[in-house]
Amino acid sequence: MAQLTARFRTENRRFAVEDVPFSVPAASETTDLSQLINKLLAAAHEDHKYVEFDFLINGQFLRMPLVTHMEMENISTFCSGSWDKMLKIWSAVPTDEEDEMEEAANRPRKKQKTEQLGLTRTPLATLSGHTEAVSSVLWSDAEEICSASWDHTIKIWDAETGDLKSTLTGNKVFNSVSFSPLCRRLASGSTDRHIRLWDPRSKDGSLVLLSLTSHTGWVTCVKWSPTHEHQLISGSLDNIVKLWDTRSCKAPLYDLAAHEDKVFCVDWTEAGVFPTFRGTTEHLKNRGLGTDESKVAKSELEKLKGHLSGGEPA
Repeated sequence: MAQLTARFRTENRRFAVEDVPFSVPAASETTDLSQLINKLLAAAHEDHKYVEFDFLINGQFLRMPLVTHMEMENISTFCSGSWDKMLKIWSAVPTDEEDEMEEAANRPRKKQKTEQLGLTRTPLATLSGHTEAVSSVLWSDAEEICSASWDHTIKIWDAETGDLKSTLTGNKVFNSVSFSPLCRRLASGSTDRHIRLWDPRSKDGSLVLLSLTSHTGWVTCVKWSPTHEHQLISGSLDNIVKLWDTRSCKAPLYDLAAHEDKVFCVDWTEAGVFPTFRGTTEHLKNRGLGTDESKVAKSELEKLKGHLSGGEPA
């Protein structure tokens, strides 16, 4: 079950608990939170008597499960996947007080001089189930998260409860996954050089709807068109980007051979007209527009700490 991180504050010192993050189930309601607070108070004060509490979140009373309240109040969240095999869900909503962590004492002097310390936010929820690194994550809708992993599986999660809804099983490492809201299909890229299309609603977790084969290296990235339900693009370690129409799967529509080295990521414009892609060369090449442009945002707004490092891949 998904867990959310919460702090409990009150101006009444009689009911104050330690001002630290607590991990609570995402489906918790007022009664559940009251029970938690009363247990904490009873552990600290022998004469404590049970009290029913109300809870305010950003000035609004909690009258439904926590995760539902977050959705209703449009509390923005995003998800990350890591080498530590975990998925972390984060809040993007600015708050008056962040979770500050003093890191300088444990850092080498050289890093203390070169790195600017900032505020650190803890994750709202953690989803665990993969047995190897999580290589790709996406939201298929507001209530569902999809993750791909080196453990040869794609997992579909209920974002509200944190429960695992289904598992799609392959026979090689998954590098990338993309979901199309137009055709309701998942596309995956793997180390066996194939692109596969899946129906996430299928009860048979091993069912592959279609395989696209043309790349000669690992497929590192795939992306559905936002406007054409049959079109997707893929990038590979073979230095080539391919444009596909899933109605004709024998060969790609085009081979976009412009990079001089491995291709790691691809994307479309919002209009879905021109795909953009990035490789190990220094330029972002946009086929059709004929421009070379590379823009890197170097500002770090806030540090998000929740994953554990597992070292470099072998």
